[in-house]
Formats: sequence, structure tokens, C-alpha cells
Amino acid sequence: MTCILELNDADLTLYRNERVLYSAPGVALVLDREVRFGDDALRLSRVHPRQTNQQYLTRLNADPLPAPGGRARNHADLVYLHLQELKPLIDAEGGAVLLAVPGILSPDQLGVLLGVIQETGIAVRGFVDAAVAAVATREAPAQTYHLDVMLQRAVITALEVNHEVRKSAAQEVAECGLNRLLEGWINVIADRFVRETRFDPLHAAATEQQLFNQVYDWVNAGAERPELVVEIVHGDHTRRVELNRSALEDKAEQRFRQLADALPRGARVFLSARSARLPGLHRTLRALDIEPLALPADALPRGCLDNLPHIVPEDAELRLVTRLPHRGTVIPSAAAVPERPAATHALRGAEALPLGSPALALPVERDGEAFLLRSADALVNGARPTAPRALHPGDRVTLGEEEYLIIAVAD
Repeated sequence: MTCILELNDADLTLYRNERVLYSAPGVALVLDREVRFGDDALRLSRVHPRQTNQQYLTRLNADPLPAPGGRARNHADLVYLHLQELKPLIDAEGGAVLLAVPGILSPDQLGVLLGVIQETGIAVRGFVDAAVAAVATREAPAQTYHLDVMLQRAVITALEVNHEVRKSAAQEVAECGLNRLLEGWINVIADRFVRETRFDPLHAAATEQQLFNQVYDWVNAGAERPELVVEIVHGDHTRRVELNRSALEDKAEQRFRQLADALPRGARVFLSARSARLPGLHRTLRALDIEPLALPADALPRGCLDNLPHIVPEDAELRLVTRLPHRGTVIPSAAAVPERPAATHALRGAEALPLGSPALALPVERDGEAFLLRSADALVNGARPTAPRALHPGDRVTLGEEEYLIIAVAD
């Protein structure tokens, strides 16, 4: 039996059929005499930050580690050692895997990955784009998207659906990786501790680790409880704060808006099970006229198993599969979303200034009915846009000491 290995550093997962044999984050703790991986490493990452590595599964290169030790001198070594931990499980199922990979990996990175796996003695039977496999058995519109979250970035894959599901493009959104989201939530909770208990849990590595572990567990469990209760033990004292889920959703909103900016209005986007768990993501996407569709946890292995003849090459020559037969139905496109009113003014304090006015310090230019912000220094919804960005009502723009709320003023 061929296992399925999903390469995602937020949740490196090994399946046998649809059953999970192994699931752990792509995190390594390099100590003098040993290397720890997965959850064990993650739960010591704040205590040993210099010895912790969280990018080897996305870098996939031979760059040296900042703090090498033992058998691990570079990122490729960590990939090799982590896969060695999985090898007994794979050997028990026949010694071969089918790889499901994110669409943003370069040919060079894929080559390094295959080379490292070959060194472990694990046979690779097939190679498929994870987003294509996950959507292959689902009802989907003709133009759709797949969103997954990794430790350092989120990945949006554009898909064309008819008699087959085909990847047409993939992009990463670096500001929306799981690590950035966790850092934001941790800072909100630490501020609450300072205000309510006069104790800063980020002041010491041990208490910071306690805070991190509890936030990670809450998010990983689906953030289902309407509140998060965090307890920090320090010395003889136990300190406790409670936050509503909405406070953490609000903190993540500006990052989730960047995901929405990478999608067309009215789009339907399939969320991997791990991204669907993120508190506030559904709410933000819907508020911005994007329909999230949560995938079940078995969507990827089911898509692979139903398409094995199309993924495993008859000539044994590995090729990355980026199209598969569509085994669901093509659903009608969503009804056209009513256009939001065009942005017309920027609210500075109590004063509304027309966009494009000389009295307004924002560098904008008109493009039809839209206004484009052109500035390398401005922040939009707390993030720095990478290209000229259309302004919409509700956007918050910060430039220097000034903050503006973009609004639409009816004639």
C-alpha cells in the first residue's frame, strides 16, 4: 500500500488511505546530542529559540543552520532526519509514498526534496499538487480557489474546473502564515496579562512558552470555545486571564484582509481543514464578498486515492501532476455580488477630504472610478501593499502620523 505524504510545515501529515498515521508541525530543535521534531520541538521553541528551526520544509536547500549541531548542519539535513522519523511507518505500509505538495515550490526545491527522500530509502510513486487533489472530488464552480496555511505563509491556488481540475496559478501571502497569526494573538493576550495582573508573560522564556502552548492548542483544536482562558504559572503564583474569541478575531482581521485582496470579489474559495480552523477567517472573507467553502479533513487523501492511475506514472518517470479528472459536478457561478460604492473620500478625524484633493497627503491617482494608492510608506489595514492598491470603503490607511478611514460619500 502506498502512503500519502502531505508536505505542509504547519502540519506534515502521513496518511494510509484516509487514516492519519502521523501529523506534526515541521519544527526541529537541534541540540548537541539529539534533534527533536514536531510537537516536542514546538513546545520548547520559546525556551530554545536559537536552536529551533521552522523553515527547512519550505526552504528545501542546503543553506547552513544558524546553530548547527550533531547530525544537522543545514536545512536539507533536517528534512532528511525528519523523514527518517516517518520511515518506519512508511516501511510498515510497503515503503512507498505519494507526495502532495503546495503549488509555490520551485523546480529546484522539488528536486532537492526528491533527492533527500531518495537518500532515506523511501520510494516516491507519484507527485501531485495538493490543492488540485483536494478539490478533485468536490462540487466546484468553473473558476475557484484553494487556500491553505503554512507556518510562514498562506498559499492561494487558482483552479479551473470543468471535466478536470487544473492549477492555473499559485501565490503566497507571507503575512498570513500561522506563525504571524500566533504572534499577533500572543501579543494581545500578553497585553491583557499586563493590564489585569501587572505581569508580563513574555518577560521570561518559560512563561512565554506556557502562553504559546495554550494559544496553539486552542487554535489547533478549532478555536471552538467562545472564550480563551490562559493560565500562567510563575513561581508560587498562578495568573489567569480570559479573552473573548472576538478579540482575537479582530486582531487577525487585517491579515485576513490581505488574503481577501488576493481574491476577486464574489469568489468561492475552498479552505483546507487547517485554514478553516483559524478564528475570524470565515467572518472576514464573507464580509468582503468572498464565499469560504470548508473542505473535510479527508479531502486530500480522498482526491489522491480516487485518482491513483492519473498520479502514479506507468513509465515510472516522476512528473508533478497539476491536473486531475474532476469527479464532482461543476456548480453554477455565484450570483453577481452587488457592487460596493466606490471610495470617494478619506476621513481624517472628523474631516472628510476628497480622494485626489491637494489638501490630502495620500498619494493616490484615479483609475476609472477607483482610486489607487501609490506609496511605499503607507500601510493599508495594518499591512504594506506590494503594488498600487485600489482603495475601498472601510480601508484604514496609515501614513506617518496620520490615519485615514476610506469612505464613500453618496451624491
